[in-house]
Amino acid sequence: MAYKFSKEFLERSLSYEGYRNLVDALIAEGKTTGLNQDASMVEYTSLNVQRMKRIDKTTVIKDELNGLVKNKQHWVLIAEAWCGDAANTVPLIAKMCEHTGIAELHILLRDDNPDVMDEYLTNGARSIPILIVLDENYNELFVWGPRPAELQSEIMEFKKTEGFNIDELKKKVQMWYLNDKTVSTQNEIIKLLQNC
Repeated sequence: MAYKFSKEFLERSLSYEGYRNLVDALIAEGKTTGLNQDASMVEYTSLNVQRMKRIDKTTVIKDELNGLVKNKQHWVLIAEAWCGDAANTVPLIAKMCEHTGIAELHILLRDDNPDVMDEYLTNGARSIPILIVLDENYNELFVWGPRPAELQSEIMEFKKTEGFNIDELKKKVQMWYLNDKTVSTQNEIIKLLQNC
């Protein structure tokens, strides 16, 4: 089932610049986005700011995206600042959206929008980020997320190992993103765009 988005609803969303400004302001206050304000979540957010800066500076958008989006689209992205997957994805999706020259990015905070999030669960969990691409009339074209399929598969396998360590998993995930250099995410979103 898809959430029924509207122009009025999406007017309350954040642009990428608005999202980054909010995150920076919260970090300055020793806070993060979302309901959990634990010190570890604030620390994750601080690390994620550095990850987003790196992606902003180093990511090159693939030529295959050129000309794929011919009519206005709304790219709705559900995220939170403390999420490592979001830190590796939000700046990339913002760049891809801008690169189209016609798509408009709308960032929603997961914990502020539970009714939206609950329409896009992953295996029953509120996993983020989730990208929902809508046409100009707010009809859903496709959904992507919370991470590239290859990484998702590796995570599921790692979680099956006896006594797996969550901190070790987080390191593996960040190394995967670092080595992948946004290629897998770009390829998957480009393929979805080609099919709509």
